[in-house]
Amino acid sequence: FVVRLDAGARPPAESCRRAAGAGVRAARERGLGSVGFRVPEAADVAVWQASAEGLALGDWRYDGLRDAEGRPAAPEERVLIAGGGAGAEAEAAVRRGCVLAEAQNATRELVTLPGNVATPRYLAAEAERLAGEYGFRVEVRDRERLEEEGFGGLLTVARGSVEEPRFIEMEHEGSGGDPVVVVGKGVTFDAGGISLKPASGMEDMKYDMAGAAAVFGVLIAAARLDIPQRVIGLVPATENLPAGDAVKPGDVIRGLSGKSIEVINTDAEGRLILSDALTYAQRLDPVAIVDMATLTGACVIALGHHAVAVLANDGGIADELSEAGEATGERTWPLPLWKAYRAQLDSEIADIKNIGGRGAGTITAGWFLREFVSDDVPWAHLDIAGTAWAKEARGWQPKGATGVGVRLVHEWLRVRERG
Repeated sequence: FVVRLDAGARPPAESCRRAAGAGVRAARERGLGSVGFRVPEAADVAVWQASAEGLALGDWRYDGLRDAEGRPAAPEERVLIAGGGAGAEAEAAVRRGCVLAEAQNATRELVTLPGNVATPRYLAAEAERLAGEYGFRVEVRDRERLEEEGFGGLLTVARGSVEEPRFIEMEHEGSGGDPVVVVGKGVTFDAGGISLKPASGMEDMKYDMAGAAAVFGVLIAAARLDIPQRVIGLVPATENLPAGDAVKPGDVIRGLSGKSIEVINTDAEGRLILSDALTYAQRLDPVAIVDMATLTGACVIALGHHAVAVLANDGGIADELSEAGEATGERTWPLPLWKAYRAQLDSEIADIKNIGGRGAGTITAGWFLREFVSDDVPWAHLDIAGTAWAKEARGWQPKGATGVGVRLVHEWLRVRERG
């Protein structure tokens, strides 16, 4: 069968990524044993990489919780067919594409797992397993240590759950030097706490750790590709549930930064745990910080399901992420952090409120996070609420977890390296 390329509608690499992914998905649906994708004549290395990514991404499906007999067959062989001009650079690009897609698929698997499986303790154990497999460093803080060190934001959110919180730190050493720090929101199930979410659709809230899962993918790719940049990944992990000891609307808490936070809405919990992670990140002397989070429903209203919202304290990092987004097909769109929006977070009794009202919800969430990052550290917040999972299949993407952020952040690191 033939998969049509949208010639001219998208960059060639993205068109080939989508075509390869759509082709392998169609092959899977038809029960074909092998699938080949012919790379266009005189294709550059970006097309080779994207084609390899598309084949691996399109072939992914998580069936780990099904009986073996209920698992649909997948193609046993995926082949890239050279259209001419293939050489060592093309081979390296194909390998890079396969590694990145496999890292993204690992992220998709974590996001897909149900909340009774992918608990904070599970994420910590998975980090330790992956560290042993790929050779990066991992350190896990448990509740006792979090209490000793003052991680008040994370501990506050965790109060409503019997599942113990964890703070996971992973490090790819690279060539040494000051690190880039990547932070991911790890709310493994979000019922909203006392500010309870509606029951309809709540099952999707297992996806609220997609940012954390993307950090896992970034570390896997960094280690497997042995990139020179030192990368540290931070994951604050918890559930957000209602209980007798849960944080209440109107409570005032203090996190790792020491700032007092008035909790207006307990369903704005992700920013509380991220405030601790961002505060800790700055103690690592980073050259830049990027955080990823399914943070606001307002992001879906603003951008739908086709763009990652970027809020940054530095125009350079926003531009780098935009360039990386165009290269990977994980496109970004900047939103403003004008000072006028900060007033929405003013509290009468604390240093800051955790929510700023109905208007500009994604922007005020970004402003909240900015309060915990020094102006002299380039920082960007990626709101992936609209892109972390797909409600319906399209292109290489089946319905479900997308793994967004893994290839985007990796390409951003390459953009930084190229200067």
